[in-house]
Amino acid sequence: MNQALIQQAVMLLQTGRFEEAASLSRQALAASPGDESFATLLAMSLQNLGRDQEAVPVYRQLATLHPQAGGHWANLGLVLRRLGEYVESEDAYRRSLALEPGNTGFLIDYGLLLMDMGRIAEARHRFLDAVDQDSSLAEAHIYASLACFECGDGQRAAALIPPASQWQALPAHLREELATALMQVGRTDEAHALLLAPGVRQSLSGTIRLAQLNERTNHIDEAQTLLAHARSLSGGASRQEKIDLLHLESSLAMRRKDYDAARGAALEIIVLQPHVQAEANAHFTLASIADKLKDPQTAMAHLEKAHAIHFRLAEDVVPEIAHSDAEPLKVSSKWLAENECGFRHDPRAPDEKASPVFIVGFPRSGTTMLEQMLDAHPGYASMDERATLQRCIEHMERQGFAYPHDLDKLDARAADDLRDVYWAEVAKVISLQPGQQLVDKNPLNMLRLPMILRLFPNAKIILALRHPCDVLLSCYMQNFRSPAFMVLCSSLERLAKSYVNAMRFWIHHQALLSPDTLILRYEDTVGDFPAQVDRIGAFLGIEDRDFLAQFSQHAARKGYISTPSYSQVVEPVNTRAVGRWHPYAPWLVPALPILQPVADHWGYDLTVR
Repeated sequence: MNQALIQQAVMLLQTGRFEEAASLSRQALAASPGDESFATLLAMSLQNLGRDQEAVPVYRQLATLHPQAGGHWANLGLVLRRLGEYVESEDAYRRSLALEPGNTGFLIDYGLLLMDMGRIAEARHRFLDAVDQDSSLAEAHIYASLACFECGDGQRAAALIPPASQWQALPAHLREELATALMQVGRTDEAHALLLAPGVRQSLSGTIRLAQLNERTNHIDEAQTLLAHARSLSGGASRQEKIDLLHLESSLAMRRKDYDAARGAALEIIVLQPHVQAEANAHFTLASIADKLKDPQTAMAHLEKAHAIHFRLAEDVVPEIAHSDAEPLKVSSKWLAENECGFRHDPRAPDEKASPVFIVGFPRSGTTMLEQMLDAHPGYASMDERATLQRCIEHMERQGFAYPHDLDKLDARAADDLRDVYWAEVAKVISLQPGQQLVDKNPLNMLRLPMILRLFPNAKIILALRHPCDVLLSCYMQNFRSPAFMVLCSSLERLAKSYVNAMRFWIHHQALLSPDTLILRYEDTVGDFPAQVDRIGAFLGIEDRDFLAQFSQHAARKGYISTPSYSQVVEPVNTRAVGRWHPYAPWLVPALPILQPVADHWGYDLTVR
């Protein structure tokens, strides 16, 4: 009789009749108190009904009565996690994994708990353990990709995304997570298609993600429409769905300059006690709002909170630089001497037109604007911000050569091999049309200048400059996801030291290697845009320069732009950000002596008004 009832309850669960399954299980338990099967079915029914609070004592009793059953501990951990009872949830997951260390489902669920707790590096390890245990499991790959991205490892995040042949077989919630992973690595068209699939867009979480994707690709009207739809679906939203919806509301309010609405949504996020990255996001948003409203004191208060969170996150990922005076931009200490620069004259190297155009400069110096200006021209194509040269450096080091000091030791064949590595990396993200020239924009390629000139000594290089204090402030206000940049931006003084080290590296190697360089000051570009368009055109030999001048329209049409400036480059050129640092001078004063030598070199005035 019990077996028949069990089968009936299971059937009710499988067909979504959770209330009936719960009722039947309760009746069976009244007749057979403590029955493991019916207790499990009751707890699962309650869980599916969203009544986690009621499911907890049932799972807790099951785990107590059957302590060697890892599944009961894992289920208890799951409902406790959903209720925000993280300490007890972790204990339950640890018990489940001690009993079944090879259970990939337990590893994934434990990883999700660690993500909620802000222990991103640990979560990544658990997800990667799940991938190692079952490399065919798409779920493990998806969550590992998401965690790697959160840890600043975009390359591995992209590599972990499961093949497209597996996508349609995934349940709706995993397709939503996959869409997020695809969006994070710039595969927005594929993410869009997934989110439009039946059963995904109709859900609240799917609608929110689709709206986020539209905002991220500058389709603001579509995002606004989806926000309205998401609100209509939000009755009974989970805590995480409420947080995601508020984040969307805040982002779109910022785009339409409704700062009161944006502030209200960001403050609500903090009240809901989100995971640490979401809390940091909210504080960055509140800082941006205060900045727009000319309230530097409030802006800095929120930034201090945001950076404190980021530093704690970075501690788990890069402890070697978080707890020392180490330079986060480590390559800046690797200076070449004159006798190490024989590679400047490579007769086999590609000519100017067969070489990329490199755009470099410290982050937040206007590099994205310059990139989009060139990308708007049909003769150029940008691959968005990629660490392609870094892959070449890593390849060189795997061959037993030290970068940059052994560049001169590379023979012609080794140099050709490195160029092959470079173009193979490019081919992963962009297909150049006949006659198109690549634009390689990565700000910190200024620290890879020796590698640029070993591979492409005839390349044109554009250096973006901006007032050092405006650069520092803009970096400090930026929600960087890279752990190294979280550490770098943890204080204005540390940021200033890294800026100076990077600039000194560039100044030294520019003098030593004499690259073909155009220096563009942000202040000049926004102050007299037509004149700078002409300078760029003359430098690159571009005659039809109207394309460059119309970059904002091109950027709006383009959709996905990987850098934090994606929402700024769709606006017309303006001077609002020039001299932005002056109201923040009291906080920047300790950094000014650090910046002074570089400011003097470039002719920037650090006088406080």
